[in-house]
Amino acid sequence: MNKRLFTIKEVSLRTGLSTQLLRKWEERYGVVSPSRFPNGYRGYTKEHVETFLWLKSRVDAGVPIGLAVQDFLAGGIPSQQREPEPAAAPARRPAAMTEAEEFRRRLIAAWLELDDAAAARLFDRLAGLHRLEFVLTQVLLPALAELGDMRQRGETSDYHELYGILFARDRLLSTQQLFEPEPGAPCVVTTVSSYDRHELESLLFGCFAMQAGLRVVRLGHVPSEKALLECLRLQRPKALVLSSPTQQAHLEWLPLLAAIDRDIASRHADTRAFVIGGFIKEDAVVPGTRNVYMSAGQGREVALKIKSMIMA
Repeated sequence: MNKRLFTIKEVSLRTGLSTQLLRKWEERYGVVSPSRFPNGYRGYTKEHVETFLWLKSRVDAGVPIGLAVQDFLAGGIPSQQREPEPAAAPARRPAAMTEAEEFRRRLIAAWLELDDAAAARLFDRLAGLHRLEFVLTQVLLPALAELGDMRQRGETSDYHELYGILFARDRLLSTQQLFEPEPGAPCVVTTVSSYDRHELESLLFGCFAMQAGLRVVRLGHVPSEKALLECLRLQRPKALVLSSPTQQAHLEWLPLLAAIDRDIASRHADTRAFVIGGFIKEDAVVPGTRNVYMSAGQGREVALKIKSMIMA
């Protein structure tokens, strides 16, 4: 006996999903494989309708569609539509993810959907449940690194990675705004190499520096030598923190670092300059200087280290 088939318009009416969204879920994710009517139009079964309803219920509950589809493919299909197979062995579930891994998976799924609202809800929930260090260093930035790895493997596009980077940048900036330094708090000026398009390392440092009670003045990409030295003379910060993404970028900075060191020494200024970046493996004084340091570490670790040095 042939099964009753529904047109896409009927499925839309039964599920509350637009015909455009139904086609998108079908074509992008392969969640159903409709038959065709003699006129070539799609024909959906009752099981297809139930699948769309189940996915919609997950999305309505706040789950990104990409993650809902993963659950669907892993076996989260409405059970009433399936007859059990007595001889089949029970499916073995993969090892449980850690909480950080689960949050990263959901955040990446939202980025792949370009779903800013879902990503923002997830981030805000994280911020309400966990310490800042967990949110930033175990979820946000590792998720971004995983997204970059996916792009390298050809599993996603450049624009997905850019979308994730811009989301992370916006969240780091908004996190900094949550902290209000005390009057007279030590001032730290931050700037980044022109090789660092998105300032993530510097922004991460800024979040933890402000959490540690420092006042952060962000200059963005490094200005001219003249402008940077004028800032040091007028603002008299306790620290200048320069973020460099690579060894090559650092080497190109050496003349600027030497000029900063000479300026600090000539004015007997109470300022120290620090270079931070993932390429730095150990703390050291920049060769040829007395007041410029290379500081290893990331995030909270390097922020607390620099605070201890400028407050000593």
